[in-house]
Amino acid sequence: MTSKIAVKTGIEEISFGNGGGFTGEVKTYKLTADCKLFEKEIELKKIESKKTLELFNQAKELKDLNFNEPENMYSFIEIKTKEKTNRILWAYGSTTVDKKVIELYNALLTTTK
Repeated sequence: MTSKIAVKTGIEEISFGNGGGFTGEVKTYKLTADCKLFEKEIELKKIESKKTLELFNQAKELKDLNFNEPENMYSFIEIKTKEKTNRILWAYGSTTVDKKVIELYNALLTTTK
């Protein structure tokens, strides 16, 4: 069953997080079109559908953006549609990545609080 949000935006899920550094540990979250937020495979909570739709609409603008410039510490957003999965990867503190990517990432991070 496809959710209304997936139908409206064409996006099925958004994964995001960060990693690297001394430990090389990667922290990954996933927000699904049915408004569920996961950390790894554990469901953390449900996000308001209005907020989820907002985030998915922001992601829709970035689903074809190619950016892959990780460094020692990096952040990422992975936007999954029926056709493909687009991974945007940038270095911690990067000034070259599109501002919209940072805005979306920060908005996604607030859902984990």
